[in-house]
Amino acid sequence: MKYFFLAILFFTISITGYTQPFSAYTNIRNEFFIFDNGSVNKIEPLKPVSYKIGRKGIAYLDNQSILKLYSDGTLNTINDMVTTSFEISDNLMMFRSGNRLSIIDGNKAVLLSKLCENYKMGDSVVLFYDINKRSFNGYYNGEIIELESFLNLGVNDLKFDSTVKVSDNIGAYINYNEQFKVFFNKQSEILENQPVKEFKVGRNLVGYIDINNIFKIYYKGQSYIIDPFAPKSFMVGDDLVAFQSNDGYFKIFYKGNLFTIGYYEPKYQVSDRLVAFEDLNGYFKIFHEGIQTQIDIYYPEKILIGYNSMAYVNKNNFLRLFSLGKLYDISSMSINEYRLDYDVLQYKVGFNSFKIFHNGQYYN
Repeated sequence: MKYFFLAILFFTISITGYTQPFSAYTNIRNEFFIFDNGSVNKIEPLKPVSYKIGRKGIAYLDNQSILKLYSDGTLNTINDMVTTSFEISDNLMMFRSGNRLSIIDGNKAVLLSKLCENYKMGDSVVLFYDINKRSFNGYYNGEIIELESFLNLGVNDLKFDSTVKVSDNIGAYINYNEQFKVFFNKQSEILENQPVKEFKVGRNLVGYIDINNIFKIYYKGQSYIIDPFAPKSFMVGDDLVAFQSNDGYFKIFYKGNLFTIGYYEPKYQVSDRLVAFEDLNGYFKIFHEGIQTQIDIYYPEKILIGYNSMAYVNKNNFLRLFSLGKLYDISSMSINEYRLDYDVLQYKVGFNSFKIFHNGQYYN
């Protein structure tokens, strides 16, 4: 089996540094185009089998099912054999050939397992079961760490769909002893010695309801008892948890602080760094980085949210975008479809006209 890996450039940009925005589309002629930091270029003459957009690049299977990676203006072949599946996130690219699981992290290609069927990947963390070694492992920042050993997956050890969850830089799971554990900063820690009723994972945190129905949040190594009763609902994002408490209050936990929004039961959504919610008056608001911004006088039925941005079409058929604390009126033309790729808004006007909006600028 032959692999080709990038030795330089891809994923070598610091997480705290500037990240180029990406988007992609296939036009009416089935040509594949990529938007890269202000320029739109035709990459393939034929429609790819599938593509996925990361924060630092775009991975795709071309028309012949060859796995390729576009980043920083460069196109590279990653795997010219059969690719079973692939994913790309903020900092990692993962692909499987058969049951062989590999990732690209920074300028390194890492073979995680020669025989793996079950895994979960976040922006910088992977939890996976190695069949050959019969071990459950975590990968983070260049290291593979054994978390549980001598397992026989499929015989009540781990159920990946329900008991293993990951987010950007953290993972949580219930092991074969029904202990509830977290994997964070290369360390495994027991949060509960008994199984939890529900848990959700976001950047730097885990929100969960323990066996006694107590609502708790694990955040950056500290555990908080939020409420002695389970919430009616809760959702997690990056450094935040939004929830409807048992006593009727809508609250947001953000970076260790608790914000009480009001005594009511709103419609709300959470993704990455945003909470979109309906306020007491029925108005549409966004919570971003601790600040509430009113968007409209009603809560829309369809909202796209992700990273630092939210897009929707209002009652006047105007496409609007909230991004990085600013609200933009994008277009009053008839919009056939639109999507968010991180903070890049792509929308289609007419039969085959694709447009891009990012950071206050329009691109064709």
